[in-house]
Amino acid sequence: MLSRTPFVSPVLSFMTGVLLGEYFFRDSHLTLLILEVATCALLFALVTIVLLRRQAKGSLILLFFLLSGALAVSFQNDWLDQDQALFEKQDCEVYTAIISSLPEKRTKNFRYEIRIDQYKSGTNWNHCDIKALMTIPLDAVLVPQPGNRVLVIGSLDRPSQPLNPDEFNYPLYLRNKGIVWVDYLQNGTYQIIDSDNSLSQLRSWSFSMSGWADQVFRKQIKDDESYGLVKAMLLGRRDDLRSEQVDNYTISGTVHILSVSGMHVAIIFLVLSKLLGWVKKLPGGRLIYLLLIVASLGFYALVTGLPPSVQRATLMCVIFVIAETFSRKQQSVNTLAISALLILVFDPHALFDIGFQLSFLAMAGIFLFYKPIADIWQPTGRISAFLWEITVLSFAAQLATFPLSLYYFHQFPTYFWLVNPFVIFFTNILLPASMVLLLVSIIPIEWLQFLPEQAVYFSAYLTNISVAIPKYLPGYVLTNLHLDHLEVVMLYLLMLIVWYSLESRQLKILQYSLFLTVIFVMYSVSQSVQLFYSPAAIIHSIPRHSVVSFKNGDQLYVMSDSAFVNDKDAYNFRIANYAINHGVLNTVYLYQSDKLNDAAPAFLKCPYGELALWNGRLFTRGKFIRDSNIDYQVVTNGMPPNDISSQSLVMLGGEIRYKRADQWKEYLLANQIPFYDLSEKAYWVPE
Repeated sequence: MLSRTPFVSPVLSFMTGVLLGEYFFRDSHLTLLILEVATCALLFALVTIVLLRRQAKGSLILLFFLLSGALAVSFQNDWLDQDQALFEKQDCEVYTAIISSLPEKRTKNFRYEIRIDQYKSGTNWNHCDIKALMTIPLDAVLVPQPGNRVLVIGSLDRPSQPLNPDEFNYPLYLRNKGIVWVDYLQNGTYQIIDSDNSLSQLRSWSFSMSGWADQVFRKQIKDDESYGLVKAMLLGRRDDLRSEQVDNYTISGTVHILSVSGMHVAIIFLVLSKLLGWVKKLPGGRLIYLLLIVASLGFYALVTGLPPSVQRATLMCVIFVIAETFSRKQQSVNTLAISALLILVFDPHALFDIGFQLSFLAMAGIFLFYKPIADIWQPTGRISAFLWEITVLSFAAQLATFPLSLYYFHQFPTYFWLVNPFVIFFTNILLPASMVLLLVSIIPIEWLQFLPEQAVYFSAYLTNISVAIPKYLPGYVLTNLHLDHLEVVMLYLLMLIVWYSLESRQLKILQYSLFLTVIFVMYSVSQSVQLFYSPAAIIHSIPRHSVVSFKNGDQLYVMSDSAFVNDKDAYNFRIANYAINHGVLNTVYLYQSDKLNDAAPAFLKCPYGELALWNGRLFTRGKFIRDSNIDYQVVTNGMPPNDISSQSLVMLGGEIRYKRADQWKEYLLANQIPFYDLSEKAYWVPE
């Protein structure tokens, strides 16, 4: 197998180099110099040893790709560091920027990607080219469009660092997208100074076509839920999806279809290749077939607004069709490797993008696991054969992605095998029919538009119905699942061992899979036991809230303000990952619970706030109290008292902000009272 896929090993070496460069050669100009010299020397060596043994040449080629990957990501990090240092060293009073993306509608705001081209420092205007993220309110008076140039009064901000254990690392997420600066704008702090489109012609066409497609879908699809689904799948915008819809897709294991990705491009490619297969039999038909496929994929990519995921998938499909057109014998995995390499050469940080990882793993799973699974049963009927084919296709993709999905999302939909075949079947109709609807909408003939319009509506309607079924079944989703890095690696090694033993027909290799399974189980059990018997207390850093959590066994007991209990977004963003990664199965809010078990901390509501006793330590949340027996005081309101003496560690909670926070800090410092500012980072209570 490996001899027929010569590009796989170099690409894996390049990815390894990217990982080494990201985690071991960061923030070092000397490293860049060493990598450059080493890569040049290796390239020279490759040229001069062409006549050496093949094995030696192969090893040097892999080493070359490894160093190239490290060099590529080091260069990209160096550019991002320069972007970050620019506004840290100079005061930015005013800047101008070009809107470079469609508005992303959030719960409370619109979000754009922008390219900053000028900034004012002092009396001078300076040119630059920096990618940033801009946010404006939903009720903004001025709503910029892609290509507009805006003038912004104020300075840029760095994304907020994670403040709590295992909290989502938002700055790292943005950095992997090439963004190191953000700006949160209010009405009156910006204005549109140039409404002419300042983007490239290609991106301008793409955004215009995306807006036109949205108007067509809104006019032709009367049902709101069907329109929301089509808009999400075709245009990549979830603005009109209802929260209940998103929940249905999440618990059915099909939420990935709501984001424009490689799967959508692959479906359109497969449908087109079947519909246009007869063209290849015509004189010069192969070239016509190639042009029609590429043009159709290009049209779809333009309609979506050219997001990176579609660019990657379109590139992969184009490579496939070129290889097929010119009768090149090719392994699908080989083509997948080539497309991954082309993407990573230009954007090494794409390797850390969840969409990139899941898309390529899903495709690799289909290429590697589809045939062995499909061979298990050979149905004779057409309908049963078709249903078996799409079931295996779904299962192969899910099998390849489920370890990484568990690692990122901590849940597993148990009925994916039941729902996915129907969803794949309906989306195989929905996506091509939507494209046809767009094309025929150009012709103002209503009866011509009727058939694709009905096909789009019914396929979207039936898709929505299908994904709603699992929530009525018992145990429809397994939650609070946790895998660490080593467990993910072991699961993928286990899959590869089983696949290789079947591919090479060497069943003796399966004994290694049994050995690895035993190691995996022993490691997972030991980790679970260790987490269960590791109690912990954390005083969390959460804006506008004061929260103390006590972990005991698989329970998390939370002492907090009442508003935090209803603020699900704050819990999910700040605490949920910590809870899941530490084996928590249930979160209990102390002030809501009348009866607590023996594992819970002793809890008491008092006139000044709340009190909890945990592992011999006394915690309070509320007003400051003069009591030497209290170990930790989380102050949530009130002014500093006139005379204060305390041996407690004073914590300034999330409710203490702005001038009041400054007054407390000044007073505590002046009186040499130990305190901790929770606005800077959470406090992990020592055992």
